[in-house]
Amino acid sequence: MKRKAIAEDVGLGRVKIVCRHDAMRELIEKSERIAQNPHITVLIRGASGTGKELIARLIHSRGPSNAGPFVEINCSAIPDTLLEAELFGHEKGAFTDAKIKKKGLFELADGGTVFLDEIGTMSMKLQSKLLRVIEEKRFMRLGGTEEIEVSVRIIAATNIDLEKALEDGTFREDLYYRLNVIYLELPLLRDRGDDVILLAEHFLNRFSSEYNRDIRGLSPEAKQVLSEYAWPGNVRELKNTIERAVFMGSGDVIEPEHLEITRRVREPLSKASMSPVTVTSTGKIEINFPSSGISLEAVEQRLIQSALEACRWNVSQAAKLLSLSRDTLRYRIKKFDLDSQET
Repeated sequence: MKRKAIAEDVGLGRVKIVCRHDAMRELIEKSERIAQNPHITVLIRGASGTGKELIARLIHSRGPSNAGPFVEINCSAIPDTLLEAELFGHEKGAFTDAKIKKKGLFELADGGTVFLDEIGTMSMKLQSKLLRVIEEKRFMRLGGTEEIEVSVRIIAATNIDLEKALEDGTFREDLYYRLNVIYLELPLLRDRGDDVILLAEHFLNRFSSEYNRDIRGLSPEAKQVLSEYAWPGNVRELKNTIERAVFMGSGDVIEPEHLEITRRVREPLSKASMSPVTVTSTGKIEINFPSSGISLEAVEQRLIQSALEACRWNVSQAAKLLSLSRDTLRYRIKKFDLDSQET
């Protein structure tokens, strides 16, 4: 039976989650359960453009503190020297440009949610201070002498491999385990099947209304192009593509030429896509590049699967073969949806 699409208002604004794919539906259901406990720290993982902020807003809106503020900050967009003041605030005269006292985001979010996007880029010094806030819910402003206590839900997000960051020494292990109490993994758009067209039609209706265009829909050829494209920018790229097509296109139907995207066909990470990569019994890696090319992810998946098969799916032994930690390998097994028989 065909599943009904989910299209829900999730906040005070016009934010919606539109999906039919099982993985997304399960993620939404899990998010709503998580939302009921405001004391649980949540880590949202996923590639850029997959909708991490949207899920964070969903958790906030479904929780008991939804009347409180939702305060977000992109940790990668602010220099370390300013990020600390943005998060914790500062007293007048704390540094050269501190002309007045300023509240930080944690203080402003009291009774609500702080969403820390791109947490993996935060400096080790700030990671230490963040850990204390998570554990004790208190901090001091820069230049301050009094501790400020707050009640906030903390949601963090990242598109980098935190396990690799742990190995590289750029992310604190204690903070990683404190953030990773509950984690949600957002799927790539290209792995969401019919959601590509579902989302495209949602954005088409939205932008047709905003730009006062009378557009009936997508042509079958346009749907095929959308379905076959790899979507490296995920939902954000799809949204921008449809907005451009609606604004710049002519006629009452969106055709392939209106989409203006490179027709990069998806290469699913399957046995078919991995066939150009061979790992011999001696461990030698042989790659025969097809004319269409091959993704680095396909090579990585093939290596991981070969190591697991060589160790009869003993994850600890396979991790040693690959010079990875067990946690890192388990994350990659989940990422590539490998059928692990973990022991």
